[in-house]
Amino acid sequence: QVMKMAGKREVAESCFDYLHFAVVDLLHSSRPTPEKELERMGFEVGQKLCERYVRDRGFFADELEIITFLCKDVWTEVYGKQMDKLRTNHKGVFELQDLRFRATLRLSAGNDKASQELARRYLSFPAGLIRGALAALGLPSAHVRADG
Repeated sequence: QVMKMAGKREVAESCFDYLHFAVVDLLHSSRPTPEKELERMGFEVGQKLCERYVRDRGFFADELEIITFLCKDVWTEVYGKQMDKLRTNHKGVFELQDLRFRATLRLSAGNDKASQELARRYLSFPAGLIRGALAALGLPSAHVRADG
């Protein structure tokens, strides 16, 4: 039974990855502002997911509890794993890191401008997803920046 569930999850993750790549490529080849559209899509997905997940949950105590929920629960639901690192300066700035993010894992690892720009294409949706999740969780004015 566990083997069947794991296989289905892997298929679902592969399908999601392929859909993400296809949408990014389509928008970058046909739209004047693909990053804005991808970020908007991610925002809507993150917002709707969190509205559903927290429907029966109590309030969060503080920003750190919200960010921890995002790193553990929300990220796991969407990407199949928790964020690898969460750091804060205790002044309202949080740094979240997924060191093996599936959308950029198979891209060329060069440090040149072209490689960084290609990786950035695939980060607009997850940045929007985080921003939408934070808005739904009570932090609507959060600023999210994705670094590739």
